[in-house]
Amino acid sequence: MHDNSTKMNWYRAVLVSLPFFVLTLFWQAYDYVVPLILSGHYNLSTTVYSMVMSADNVIALIFLPLFGALSDRISGKLGRRTPLILIGTAGGMAGLFFMILEDRKAVEGTAGFIPFLVFLLISVFFMSMNRAPGAAIVTDSFVRPQRTKANAVLNLMAGFAGVLFGVVGHMLIAEQAGVTVFTGCLAFVIIAMFLGTVLYLLTVRENRFVDEVRMKNHALGLIDEKTDETVKAPSRLTAEEKKSLIMILGSVLFIYMGYNGFHTHYTNFLVRHLNKSASWTGPYLTEVGVGMLMMIPAAFITAKLGRKKSSLVGMAALTTGFFGVSTVSAQHPGSIYLWFFIAAMGFPLFAINMGPMVLELGKDSDSGRYMGYYYAAVTGAQIITPTLASFFINARGYGIIGIYGAICTLVAFILMFPVKHGDVKPDFLKAFEDSTAVDD
Repeated sequence: MHDNSTKMNWYRAVLVSLPFFVLTLFWQAYDYVVPLILSGHYNLSTTVYSMVMSADNVIALIFLPLFGALSDRISGKLGRRTPLILIGTAGGMAGLFFMILEDRKAVEGTAGFIPFLVFLLISVFFMSMNRAPGAAIVTDSFVRPQRTKANAVLNLMAGFAGVLFGVVGHMLIAEQAGVTVFTGCLAFVIIAMFLGTVLYLLTVRENRFVDEVRMKNHALGLIDEKTDETVKAPSRLTAEEKKSLIMILGSVLFIYMGYNGFHTHYTNFLVRHLNKSASWTGPYLTEVGVGMLMMIPAAFITAKLGRKKSSLVGMAALTTGFFGVSTVSAQHPGSIYLWFFIAAMGFPLFAINMGPMVLELGKDSDSGRYMGYYYAAVTGAQIITPTLASFFINARGYGIIGIYGAICTLVAFILMFPVKHGDVKPDFLKAFEDSTAVDD
């Protein structure tokens, strides 16, 4: 009989990615709407509202590793990750709901800023609770050689959340008496978050998925000899493994410093450097669309090249794209499409691989903690890079952001070379894929 037990289960990958879809939908709305509320409804200065917006990254940097490690220690009928996913999502939706109420009062001129800020911090705190567990549940549900493909689906679902908010959420933003109102937009986000979470609860059985993966690991001989999965003590890394972990996390830090530093200031680059309207969304949609289309192909490229080489190819493409953008002028703005296309082709190649490389260094029982390390590096980049990039912009203008992004991604590229652990070699992946096609 043909054995399909170790074939990639794409349907399961979609279902276990639902918490990350919900999480991304929240942050898409938060990053787009909250700055407009703070500046437009509460009349905060750019400096003050920027400080408020940085609070989520500071909170995340502190609590992401803690909540990730906590999810490794939980045991119950719902599993390790699901309890924190549910509590975090429920708290985030509640905070967002009360933010809507306070914002409505602000529009009517009957509310102060402090209540809105309190509910904002509540929602941010709870949503930081489920990021590491929301990513860890995806890795928990698949044997190690399949984690890159599963992570590709996770990134695809995150991209879909961005598109959904960009299309539906933006349509629900309304103008009333000259004031922009976000009630309908944020209500849609809460409803979509609720439905996504309910679908997750109805379809995902975390303990069963994890037990199936454990049995497959034993059957395929994929258990690390140094690991006893029944023991939940922290992983003990060798000196070389620690070096690889530090280099991978350093590469993650710099790749997202470049990526987020560029995109934080991209709109002003568009308006002030290229003299284009902020409504010129073609390049951005090209980048998002190509990136989403490349997610699954990137997983198959990884199966041929391995995680490290695929990441290096992706970083090289992103560096090239950023350098190319620095050559775009107001006289020939259309050339930006070429460079965005190159960058978007490269982004998925490292985006789907860096997390699994971090996880490969730890035990399955510690995956929440290691995902916490990964997202702490991403969050650290988000805290550092907007302000750091602004120093160069003040000195050289917005045209410098392409060079800034390229230098950061080039550093990330260099940091990957000493990495000796965390990869899954293509010959092993091929042997694994071949083993799934053998008849019993």
